[in-house]
Amino acid sequence: MKRASLLFLSFLFSTISYSQAFKIDTVAIDSNMYKSAIKVISDIKIIGNKTTKSQIIHRELNFKTNDTLTNTLFIYALEQSRKNLLNTSLFNFVKIDWAIIDSIQTQIIVNLQERWYTFPAPIFEIDDNNFNTWWKSKDFSRLNYGLQLTQYNFRGRKEKLSFVAQFGFTERYILNYDIPYITKNQKGGLSFNFSYNRRDKIAYASENNKRLEYKNIEGNALRNYSAGITYQYRPAIYNTHRLGAAYDFISIEDTIRKLNPEYLGNFSREKQYFSIYYTFTHDERDSKNFPLSGMYFQFYIRKFGLGIFDNDINLTDVQFQLKKFIPLNHRFFLAGGIRGAATSSKDQPYILQNGMGYSPAFTLRAYEYYVIDGQNLGIVKAEIKYQIIQPKEFSLKLIPLKKFQRFHYSLYGSVFSDVGYIEDKYGFIDNKLANDLQYSYGVGLNFVSYYDIVIRSELSFNKKGESGVFLHFVAPI
Repeated sequence: MKRASLLFLSFLFSTISYSQAFKIDTVAIDSNMYKSAIKVISDIKIIGNKTTKSQIIHRELNFKTNDTLTNTLFIYALEQSRKNLLNTSLFNFVKIDWAIIDSIQTQIIVNLQERWYTFPAPIFEIDDNNFNTWWKSKDFSRLNYGLQLTQYNFRGRKEKLSFVAQFGFTERYILNYDIPYITKNQKGGLSFNFSYNRRDKIAYASENNKRLEYKNIEGNALRNYSAGITYQYRPAIYNTHRLGAAYDFISIEDTIRKLNPEYLGNFSREKQYFSIYYTFTHDERDSKNFPLSGMYFQFYIRKFGLGIFDNDINLTDVQFQLKKFIPLNHRFFLAGGIRGAATSSKDQPYILQNGMGYSPAFTLRAYEYYVIDGQNLGIVKAEIKYQIIQPKEFSLKLIPLKKFQRFHYSLYGSVFSDVGYIEDKYGFIDNKLANDLQYSYGVGLNFVSYYDIVIRSELSFNKKGESGVFLHFVAPI
């Protein structure tokens, strides 16, 4: 029980380190503003940015000095700007006020509370499909441990520099450097990454919708080197284009090749390939980690193998997702999402399969204990949320660091349903959940807090008549 408690606390810390912001304050409406039908923004004053450069903040504002706005557009621009700043993950709290200089001229005051940006964080995590799968087996050999050093908002320019040294179930070394803006107009950016991964135990196939795993007692069941570069272009606040290239080298134990000749494709024991990819993202959500309003759309295409190496991979993967969040009134919220993935060839290597159940993004609720291998898939999710506890705020004075003292939380109940279909052209053994419509439904509780903590507990039922209580640490849609 002590080990399970320690693991749970580690998950909370991990969530604190990586997630997005959740709104508390709303933009107030001053009755004096209606003395004039328009507002001219004469000045923008920023308070609280001890680390963040002012140009990074101005980049997220829906207005600039000398803009002329109607009262309706004025309120909308302030509220959207506040959401944009929260979604940068640079600030815990954002409040935007204004001072009326005369009937038209207005000064904007942006009040910020910056986050803690330096995280020398210990790694203590589960290397499994999801928490529920691990909890069923309680296999402590699947734990990872190590150290992650992350500097968010590096140089005050929203840059992120991180290094990971991880051991345990997966040995991993990662170096990432993300520079969102390299141009004066703050529209273009670059990111660089390098990683090395090694595993003693891997899933090489599935049977009866369960993973089949092989463990090499001498180590090195799989080794992978990867390096990549991505150019990011963000012409507007809500639209982002990414174009990248990567190199991968993968080596597997000979036994895996015999167990599944198509693990790397064509009975290969080693494979190296280049890939290029493009992603377009349109994001108007009010919060990235637990949205209540707005929409999100993403299109992704990746070409694996450029014909450079002998016996090269030749595969194109296309994915998309669309999410919509609608407030029904001040306490009820509707959310829906659709996600799909398709590949150009049925003869894709197993390591690149688009399966369900291997990640939170491609998982149907109540199917957490299963994997469904295949090549093409689609998932539709719908949910109605009720705000049981409206966002509340208080101070944690026992915490010595000011950036962790101001605390907020809220609680939501939900009713949901998921539907999914995956096409398996390869023919995995007894893959009975593939090539057939699957669905689930249930109720849940969602706890949301500062540093973007989300704890989601759900009672769900699936098509097979099975039910269970499942725990997750990300929003469902």
